Amino acid sequence: MVLPRISFRSFIFFFMAAAAIIAAGVAFYWQQVSGILEQDVKTHVAAASEEAAADFNRLIQTDRQVLESISITVEDTYPWADPAKLTEFLRRQTRHNYFKLLGVVTEDGKVFLSEPRRFSPTFIADVTARTLEAGHYLSVLQADPSDGEDVLVQSVSLRRHGRPVGALFALQPPERYRPLLALSAMGNKGYSLVVERSGVPVLGYHKPDFGNMFDLLEGVSFDGKMTLPDLRSAVLNGAHFMVGYRDGGERRFLHFIPLEINDWYMISALPTLYVEHQAQHLTWLSLILFVSIFIIFCALIFYILHMRAYSNRQLFDTAFVDQLTGADNFNRMCEQFEEKLAGLNRRAALIIFDINKFKVINDLHGYERGNQVLQRVARVLRENIAPEECFCRSTADNFVLLLKYTDRRSFRARLSALTTQLRRDCTVEDSCLMIDVAFGVYEVAEDIPFYIMLDRAHLALENAKKMSFDKCQFYDESDRKRIVNEKRIENTMEQALDHGDFAVYLQPKCDFATGEMRGAEALVRWNRLEEGLVKPDDFIPIFEKNGFILRLDMFILEEVARLLAAWNIKGLEQVPVAVNFSRLHLNDSRYIPQMLRLVDKYGVAHNLIEVELTESVIFNNLERAQNVMRGLHRQGFSVAMDDFGSGYSSLNVLKSLQFDSIKLDKEFLSGFEDNPHAHKVIEGAVAMIKSLGVQVVAEGVETREQADFLRHTGCDLAQGYYFSRPLPAAEFERLLKKNTPQTQPPGGTKRVD
Repeated sequence: MVLPRISFRSFIFFFMAAAAIIAAGVAFYWQQVSGILEQDVKTHVAAASEEAAADFNRLIQTDRQVLESISITVEDTYPWADPAKLTEFLRRQTRHNYFKLLGVVTEDGKVFLSEPRRFSPTFIADVTARTLEAGHYLSVLQADPSDGEDVLVQSVSLRRHGRPVGALFALQPPERYRPLLALSAMGNKGYSLVVERSGVPVLGYHKPDFGNMFDLLEGVSFDGKMTLPDLRSAVLNGAHFMVGYRDGGERRFLHFIPLEINDWYMISALPTLYVEHQAQHLTWLSLILFVSIFIIFCALIFYILHMRAYSNRQLFDTAFVDQLTGADNFNRMCEQFEEKLAGLNRRAALIIFDINKFKVINDLHGYERGNQVLQRVARVLRENIAPEECFCRSTADNFVLLLKYTDRRSFRARLSALTTQLRRDCTVEDSCLMIDVAFGVYEVAEDIPFYIMLDRAHLALENAKKMSFDKCQFYDESDRKRIVNEKRIENTMEQALDHGDFAVYLQPKCDFATGEMRGAEALVRWNRLEEGLVKPDDFIPIFEKNGFILRLDMFILEEVARLLAAWNIKGLEQVPVAVNFSRLHLNDSRYIPQMLRLVDKYGVAHNLIEVELTESVIFNNLERAQNVMRGLHRQGFSVAMDDFGSGYSSLNVLKSLQFDSIKLDKEFLSGFEDNPHAHKVIEGAVAMIKSLGVQVVAEGVETREQADFLRHTGCDLAQGYYFSRPLPAAEFERLLKKNTPQTQPPGGTKRVD
């Protein structure tokens, strides 16, 4: 069959019709794109300005919180009799934070500054008056009219025993906040501005050169039915809205967002010229694209047929090949895992390994060198993988292997040899940095899904990364049980506290000389219905990690206060009770106020509460511990160091802090009977502590030999099973009823139980 020829006139007509269709399509497309782009830009302006407002609010609040934290220390040192010391403290805090200057103004007008600076009298008076009136103050103004420099001033009041004694203020350059006001996501075509509701500018990306925002909008034409009075009213009412307007030949968007500070507003502006440029750009691109498609359409038919086979191969590589290393990717591993596992007769191990601190390689030598390392790792793995085995690069520096497995010993040897080759062949050139890998191994022993095997290998890898030397760890069922148990504890802890499943037990402290009970330590026990009493070691570390320990500690304190109040009503002897507190309390400014509220709620004398802090907690935050201890002593609480000698910092802590009592760690007594050196160490430690005038408490006393020895060394109080186990509150109360002084028997100490 012969195809009819197409005449030149028909050909021209075809192209003209096609051109007309393309032109009409481009025009229609331009209209649609313009509308879509305008709406899209509005959305982006709203999102960018919302983010800028949130960042601005957050930064202001963060600076205020830092300032309030500093004020706690300043209040603790009142009255400020030593100006040099206060000035040095302010200077140090200025260096450690983002403040340009810190200052303290007393109620009688005295000023202490972190560095010398001139201020106008009206500036100091205004900041002081506004701060003392409202408790805090924030503004942008001139500190000294002679230099004409604007500064952002933020201040908080200083109070002592509920009475205002001055103000702490900080100066910051507006440049700290101005980057938040640049709409960089909009191609730097827009900007944001902070104004008062009256329209007076406060802060901008550039220093505002006008007196009132509303004056600039006089005579402009707003979109819709919006008028300038409507705009003023909406701002005064705290509305959150966007409006478009035209000023001469230029059109803009304005987005109004009320801030959380001083009734300020953030206004974001973007010219619609940005939208028009984008629309024109897309229109021309679309026209070029349409014409190009029309011209090359016929050629593509032949090319598509020619490239069909190649495309299929490319699709396979995209789906199943890692583009960087050329190795299989994770999809390929998932696809062939069961087949490979069957080929190994299920005598296999699933391994996950990665390069420890691989980010250091990228940071020090660049991503290109880092990619070269990954490519070398893949090459080494190929050399060590048998045809029936497989591996893939899953993410970043993470590789998954399925290897033949016989026994742990030979498998460890294989992985050790692989580690040696990786270190030798994959080290970054011209660098002394040697790669270090960690392996997590799951021995395939169950018919379970691949993703479960992978999770178990991941658990083993997490353990391997924690090791200093043996970084090849096998999955242990106890790891899964531990994680499941931790999750179960976290899921039930809130309910357990609300339902009263936590109980306070009291372990007596006895006088070595007389055997009489002189105090007690409050210990927590968790009574779970299905398990009975849970050891504190099983849940306290978990609560430390998730922060629940803060609530639990305060629960124990309140229970102790309630018991002491009840004993007082019953006419029983009141003995001091020690309460342990977590390290997390040291960084909580509400710690001491919460203690006071709970103890005073029950009318308990403060000297009946002893705060126990462990040695490690104190050493890790020595300066904060000093401030907290001073605050506790001022309120009449006694402070004890728990677990003395368990770390390496004891002497430094003793030198820096004043304790009321010190508890020797129970490990001091472990095997001391057969160790003369232990005798000398204990005697020396007790003598040193006693020379400081501090009471010595020995915990973990379990035998008569230990009690006799400690009594002769001069220890004051004993705590341990030799004297009494921890008792429920009811049993301890019965013990209080019959607690009377008894004569110490010759050669030994009488137990209270």
